[in-house]
Amino acid sequence: MIRFEHVTKRYPDGTTAVEDLSFEVAEGELVTLVGPSGCGKTTTMKMVNRLIDPTSGRILLAGEDIAAADPVELRRRIGYVIQQVGLFPHKTVLENTATVPQLIGTPKAQARARAAELLELVGLDPAVYGGRYPEQLSGGQRQRVGVARALAADPPVLLMDEPFG
Repeated sequence: MIRFEHVTKRYPDGTTAVEDLSFEVAEGELVTLVGPSGCGKTTTMKMVNRLIDPTSGRILLAGEDIAAADPVELRRRIGYVIQQVGLFPHKTVLENTATVPQLIGTPKAQARARAAELLELVGLDPAVYGGRYPEQLSGGQRQRVGVARALAADPPVLLMDEPFG
């Protein structure tokens, strides 16, 4: 499903965040990157969805070199939960959760129904929380909304960057 082939990320100042990384993640497999702060875990994940491009090497997703993919389209196929949650402050919890399905063309009613289903899955009653804004939630509740949003379009890949830190 995901393959890193001799991937390196070196910044212009000479800092090497990731060096000659090769590994493969099979479909259905769960992989955890563990290491101290600053060792390249977040950089590695951001390279999968092209928020950061590698300096050298290749990353393949389902056999496709992601360097050839349109970054926006690629990101819509990958669920991503970031450290700071990243919810849109001007959108309700239900709207935040339905964002990606709507971006990929899911009819609004269907996207909202999926969002409500996922909010229930993460323990947030959509009748209670769906109309609230992120600022009206606790940090843990915002994290759960971030997870629900990442799952909303049924992505084949889910990246989670310390979502429960």
